[in-house]
Amino acid sequence: MFKNIKIQAAVIALLFLAYGCVSDEGNYDYEKINELEVTGIQNEYTVYTGDYFKIAPQINPTLDDGSDSDRYEYKWVVVNPLKLAIEARTTIATTKNLDGILKLPPAKYDLYYFVKDKVTGVNWQQPIITLNVVSSIYEGWLVVGDVDGKARLDMVSIIPGVAQPRIINDVLDAAGSALRLSGKAVDVDCFSTPLPGTVIYGVYVTASESGTARLEPDSFEWNQTMNLAYETVGGAFPTNFGIDFMKSPSSGENFIYKDGNIYYFNRTQQIRYGLPQNKVDLETKNFYAAPFIAEYGSTGTPVFFDVEKHRFLRFSYSKGTCSAMPPVTASATALDWNNTNCDLVYMTASNFNLNESFAVLKNLSTGKFYLLRFNSTAVQTYYKEMLNAPDLDKATKFAVSPDAGYLFYTVGNKVYEYDSGTQSAKLMLDKGSEEITYLGFSKRGKKEITSKLILGTYNTTGKLELYTVPPVNGNLILENSYSGLCKIVDVSYRVR
Repeated sequence: MFKNIKIQAAVIALLFLAYGCVSDEGNYDYEKINELEVTGIQNEYTVYTGDYFKIAPQINPTLDDGSDSDRYEYKWVVVNPLKLAIEARTTIATTKNLDGILKLPPAKYDLYYFVKDKVTGVNWQQPIITLNVVSSIYEGWLVVGDVDGKARLDMVSIIPGVAQPRIINDVLDAAGSALRLSGKAVDVDCFSTPLPGTVIYGVYVTASESGTARLEPDSFEWNQTMNLAYETVGGAFPTNFGIDFMKSPSSGENFIYKDGNIYYFNRTQQIRYGLPQNKVDLETKNFYAAPFIAEYGSTGTPVFFDVEKHRFLRFSYSKGTCSAMPPVTASATALDWNNTNCDLVYMTASNFNLNESFAVLKNLSTGKFYLLRFNSTAVQTYYKEMLNAPDLDKATKFAVSPDAGYLFYTVGNKVYEYDSGTQSAKLMLDKGSEEITYLGFSKRGKKEITSKLILGTYNTTGKLELYTVPPVNGNLILENSYSGLCKIVDVSYRVR
């Protein structure tokens, strides 16, 4: 009974309210508000990260006479729906137009445009815009170098389906990375499965003061825990630890070199960087390693060189130490590994002739130069004096062609090609007023990448050149040239 009475009372009350609203129609004076009619904004945009991007809305107020140029506040906000709420929202501009370099990681964003009328306090919002940010750092050449004495990472970006590669200066800034390089440029390297866990690709960049940092490979995002120091056993390195160079013989395997010490990482065997590996198994003192490593995967024998005792040493993966090389009786065509009486000028592993390593040595007694080649089982395949090699004693950079086995070296602004078969060198390039800052071959990538001689030069800006190396000492063929870069110190190819 009481329930029915309550329901009836509620219905009657609603009827009275409805009647009151109807009968009061026209009793009040309503003031018009300043409404905004906005045009010039699309529903969806696609843009490469690091590219210049502009949206210029046309705003037509209904009551504004335009006398107050500071009447409105503006805000452009992006939201990444795939991130947590605390991380998802980013304000990218507080101006009428969205106008500038877009520094957002690749993702599909919801883009919001807000306008506030400061006179009336009314806020206006544009319907949600879809913003597709596409990676402009998908693949290509990473070059680290100096600009006005400070380190900078640039990129020659190769985008699928786009014919012309693009030059991205200061790619860290363009990608919106938090990493800031400090000091001088040292090294850049890329290799697969760089550490235990789910990370499948590593991009590492080193500057003299900020140290060695690993970048997220698709967006170049970074935080402090991505420094190399966090990839060690028990914090073996200081936070800003920086390597001199890296050598990755295979996926999930890496050597790093710093000030005469060599450290080793192996993902499969769960070996992390820790104690130096430049230690002989039967000796107590670590030897000072030369800044060269003939690196091989786990099927070969990596080789180091002891600077003080002028000897080659072979590294044992299982022991984490080195041992003496197999005895060889010295002759005109063989070198005593363990008593070379030579300084090591250069050494590298190459893909030539089923992965031969090349070493250039200078005899301490005669001052003569010799070329040594050996295979992955530490068997010498070639040892002869280097003849007819102009200004070899002044050479500063070396590289080995993986196809022909030619040894390239630079003297000042000139590039020579040494043929061990003819025991003679040929002048291949004279760069004139340009300074040669880098020489090398990439060990990663497709054959059209790894076969090219890479040359870095500098005049007013840096330039990266790629040359085809013909057989039979044919002249180098320039295939690609990219200018407007930093003064190149090191180069690595970011593969896909």
